[in-house]
Amino acid sequence: MTEPEDMEDGALRERLGALREEPAELGFQASLHRRLVAAGPPEPAPGWDRVRGLFRRRAPWLWPVAGAAAGIAAFLMMSAVQQPPTPAPEVAEASRPLEVPGTQVPVSKVAVIKLDFTADVAVEQADFQVSLPEGLSFWADGQELELRSFRWTQALNAGSNVIPIAVRGQKPGRYLVTAEARTGNQRIEHDVVLEVTEG
Repeated sequence: MTEPEDMEDGALRERLGALREEPAELGFQASLHRRLVAAGPPEPAPGWDRVRGLFRRRAPWLWPVAGAAAGIAAFLMMSAVQQPPTPAPEVAEASRPLEVPGTQVPVSKVAVIKLDFTADVAVEQADFQVSLPEGLSFWADGQELELRSFRWTQALNAGSNVIPIAVRGQKPGRYLVTAEARTGNQRIEHDVVLEVTEG
């Protein structure tokens, strides 16, 4: 190294050394400490930091209150989302009839009676008959049929065989619909109680 470079290097070292030492007359560190203590803790920034600061300072009572508020909000949301009750169906259904005293259907509606014939084994051919009392009529394709009794033949599968029959009441009252199935020497009967009401 040359002499001028050594001199510059020495001057630089002196300046750096002076920066490390705190000037005693200014008391910079002590005055900064006093100002920071007087100012107190900084205000949290807007947004999430403010919420975090609030929870940190008020934690003993804020967490239970927040939990209760969340529970109430969930309850209110579930109450608002709950489905309204569905209106009465256009078609009344009756199945396994004598288990209930009677299925109600207004005069203005068509009732679909579901007859369930159960067979242990498949049957190639069974004879069916459904008879209606006076005051009820069979209903098909939006029209009343003049028949009081209806007969047909069909096969039965092993297990449950549901056969729907559409009927409509002409006047209010309680009616007994009889249905039967015959195969060989076996006879299965169904009696359906249908109550026709005003409306």
